[in-house]
Amino acid sequence: MIVYCCADLIFATKIRSTCEALGIVSRPTRNGEMLRKRLDRVEDGKANDAVSLVLVDLDIGADALGLIAMARSHDTALPVIAWGPHVAVELLNKAGEAGASEVMTRGSFTQQLPEILRSAQQIRQRNG
Repeated sequence: MIVYCCADLIFATKIRSTCEALGIVSRPTRNGEMLRKRLDRVEDGKANDAVSLVLVDLDIGADALGLIAMARSHDTALPVIAWGPHVAVELLNKAGEAGASEVMTRGSFTQQLPEILRSAQQIRQRNG
């Protein structure tokens, strides 16, 4: 399952719809508590598969770096991709320091989204 933390509703919809088109289960999270529940697979009546990728929009604010660190501390092998505005160089660097596996500009992330999702799904399928 792909978990995404995204500030922009239109962008969140793009992630969700791309996942759906590729047949990949996804769940949104809006804060640390929600992310922890997804990582710990807390039953809530919705999709509860193992998380294979965490996506973090750096525009969500101060929580973004904490969400990255939380995901990485839960499982150091769990890929975490963060993205943000290309002009936010310092924030993009801090995301890498917080543990993001990959940090991208918004434009690169948008362009590569289908491939990012496919790759995560293939890794999950190989690892069972």
